[in-house]
Amino acid sequence: MHKLIAEILFYFRRLGIHIVGLFCFFLIDPFQKNFLAGYALTGFVYLKKDFLLKRLDFDFLLIQAFAIVYGLFSIIDPDIFTQTVIFYGVFPPVFFMLGRYFMSKTPNLESIFYIFFTVGLLYSLSALISVTVNLKGGGFANFDRSIPMIWNGSKPIKATLMAAFLTFNMCIPALLLVKLKKFNIQFKAIAAIIFVQSLLCVFRLGSRTQLAIFLISTVLTLIFIIPKQSLNQNFKLFFSLVFVAVLVFLYVPFDLDSEYMSTLGRRLQNSDNTGSAGGRTKLWSMSIENIFKSPLGWDKEEFGYSHNLWLDVARIHGVIPFILLVVYSIRSILNTKKAILLSNGHLSVTTIFFSLILASNLMFFVEPVTEGIFSFFLVYCFFQGFIKEYIMIVQRKKQHLGKKEALPDHRRAETQSI
Repeated sequence: MHKLIAEILFYFRRLGIHIVGLFCFFLIDPFQKNFLAGYALTGFVYLKKDFLLKRLDFDFLLIQAFAIVYGLFSIIDPDIFTQTVIFYGVFPPVFFMLGRYFMSKTPNLESIFYIFFTVGLLYSLSALISVTVNLKGGGFANFDRSIPMIWNGSKPIKATLMAAFLTFNMCIPALLLVKLKKFNIQFKAIAAIIFVQSLLCVFRLGSRTQLAIFLISTVLTLIFIIPKQSLNQNFKLFFSLVFVAVLVFLYVPFDLDSEYMSTLGRRLQNSDNTGSAGGRTKLWSMSIENIFKSPLGWDKEEFGYSHNLWLDVARIHGVIPFILLVVYSIRSILNTKKAILLSNGHLSVTTIFFSLILASNLMFFVEPVTEGIFSFFLVYCFFQGFIKEYIMIVQRKKQHLGKKEALPDHRRAETQSI
């Protein structure tokens, strides 16, 4: 444990304690004031001129273009405050570059796993505590799904929004499948407790979306990692899964009328549109038609939210920011794929990249993220900046090793210390 604390403090000093503190403040969002940390982090990023200028690549310019266009279009909306316009226009590229900065200071590959996990955990912390407090006070048999954050007293927050903060915690079962070199048992014990509590919160909120993200991310991550492991590792994995399945079957009641399933069970029993993603597929088809009919956007009163990140951007501000965001999203997925391929068998890195980016995109497909929970998109930008810097570092290292291999033996020995 002392070694873990020493490593964390070393990393914090490399980053700057003040930067770590500001980023944690943003993720936890006390009293809904995380925009203050966003402003401070913006100043930090743009004061790092040398770091910034060396990384002005197409991905940064693309997210910058989307942010500016989206922010400018927001000015004409009378319901949006000036401060919100600044969020839209400034923060996405800042958090992308912040991710690059964090990766540039990361000491080793396994640290990447812990950093991504910690970011997801801190982002969920306020919601996790808030729903847990509500559970302690009223239990599961409370059909009012709106719950206030611990920071803002009695002001209730919609269940969909509250559950969105728990998205990355739904990936924890997938992460437990990976064996870590350091702190493996300690991490898995803590992570398992966090996941169980997060799942109970999802049941209390009645979130079908988060339940689907948990199931899909776990199954797809299993399919992803099995071919990358040895036969012996897969045998241990299979044995562990069977053991967990037996425990769940014996001790967890799968009854929609049970107390812990009160809210979620009621929603599942009363739902007749589960096969269409809660009626979202119809909204998506109508939105795609409207992109061609109304390329400058359309009124929400027409049929409500599109329940899709990209289509809701098209609804609000038209086809230009929609196209920019689609291109950025495609490049982000390609960058994630590239980072996974470059990871060269480091399963902890590939799994954390795969599962958290998968969960993010699953969330993007079913919710109006830029309107409802813009901070989620900013965390995604942070992850993508981190991945982009990772690609650059690995490629540089491979180029350097290639140059050394091309040298005569005596010159290669001289460069061994680089």
